[in-house]
This record gives sequence, C-alpha cells and structure tokens, in this order.
Amino acid sequence: MSILHDYYRDKVCPDLSVEPTAECSRVLRGHRLIVKNKVNGLVVIAPVNSEHKPWVELADNLQFTFILKIKNQDFIDFTEIDCQPVDNGIYLFSNHKTTEIGVSELEIAQTTLSDRNLPRGKLIFGIVDIYNNSSMPKDLKDENPKSDYQITFQAKKQPWFYYLVTDQVTNGDEFLIEDKETTRNPKIQFIPCVESEDTESIFSALNQQFPKSQQYCFQSCSEIACQEAGRQNIQLLKNKKNELGDPSVWIYHLPNPPNQNGIQVINALKYL
Repeated sequence: MSILHDYYRDKVCPDLSVEPTAECSRVLRGHRLIVKNKVNGLVVIAPVNSEHKPWVELADNLQFTFILKIKNQDFIDFTEIDCQPVDNGIYLFSNHKTTEIGVSELEIAQTTLSDRNLPRGKLIFGIVDIYNNSSMPKDLKDENPKSDYQITFQAKKQPWFYYLVTDQVTNGDEFLIEDKETTRNPKIQFIPCVESEDTESIFSALNQQFPKSQQYCFQSCSEIACQEAGRQNIQLLKNKKNELGDPSVWIYHLPNPPNQNGIQVINALKYL
C-alpha cells in the first residue's frame, strides 16, 4: 500500500503512519505474513510453497485492517480534504469494490471510531480495510503482477494575500506584485485586494502593530495549490523607474504565504 500526495515533488507522502489493528496483527501472525513499513505505506510479504501459493491459505474476503495516524501536524494545512469528519468520525479506505490485480486507488468513505472499536484520538486519521478478493494475487511468482493499493491526496488550493506595510509618505499605490518566472505557465497574477470583513480585521491588527504606517493588500487572481518547493521570482516592484525605464525591484523573491491561511505580511518599512 502506497500513500501519495500532489504536494510533494516525488508524490511520496511521509505524513501518515500505517499500523495493523490488534485483530489484524493476530491474522497476520496466523498466516505467517510479514509487514514491512516504508516511507509512505507498507508491504506485506508472504512465504510461499513450491507452487508459489502462501503457506497458509487465505480465506476468501479475509479482512486486514490498518490504522492511519498523522505524523506531521502540518498535513491538514496543505491537503485538500473534501469531507470533514466530525466528532469521532474518521476516513475509511477500502479495496472492497476493486476487482483487478495491479495498481488501484482505494475507495474513500467515512466511518467512526466507535463503530470500529477504536479509542478517540486526534492522531487517528483513518482506517484501511484490505480484503482478500479478486484484486489480490493468488499466485505469488516473482514475475506475476502484485497489487499496490494507493491512497492519493490532492494539494489544497487557496488564494494568496500579501499585506504590504509602508510609511505614511510612500505612495503604496505605486507598488506592484508580478510573477517573473519565465518557465511558469500560467503565471500567477495579483491585483489590489477589495476590502472585506476579513481584510478589515488584518488591517486593524497591522495598524496596532505599525501605528505610523500605511497598509495595502494584494490578492492572487486564482487559487494556488500548496507545494513542497517554494515558488520563486514573485517580485515586489515599485513604479519608480530605474535607468532602463522599468519598475524598480524591491524584493526579488517574495516569501510564499504559509499553507495554513495563505496570508503573508511584507514589512517594506525597512526598505524605505
């Protein structure tokens, strides 16, 4: 079983641990199966006889259940999660409807900790049920295909907000934020942000922190997916022309806003 995530460059997601339940551990031992953990999941190894069959025959629809626990608390901040379990709810991943051997995506649903006789705990993210059905190979020759049950997460998308703090003299309307990365398509575009209840609270907090300043807000025109590698060459420009007649670059690489809220404050006072 492999856990993948679009957030990472290599798609390998190390943020969840996988461990068998107590009952599953008993079943594994009873069938002489060995579990080997890997960075993003696990591998189950079976000893075979001369006919390449498991030493201990697996009953049809024999169930193996594994618990998913969160190792990286930031996982929630950069992951697109469609359904939000409430109270003691957790995610359920299963191969119950999978019919073919090979690489297959596990079906996702919801269940509860109480229904699965699991203790309440914020670290338990979900549970995985793997059944010995037609998607699991019965002939374990090396050259035969093996099953790789996959769980794939999408990176969270959100607008980016840059709050610019300047002095009371500088005309902040002259500032621009532009994507100067030549290889990025489409480019990330920014426009002055329209005031709202959300921006008002942040402007108020910045006024208290920087009482003798002006604040401006820029918002991305589209939602931007979180990713492991930072996006370079998003520049803060000022329409004060340089010797080439171009806007002056104040900051060549703006820091990417944090995944948690997509909001980044830029203190331009130190550049003035």
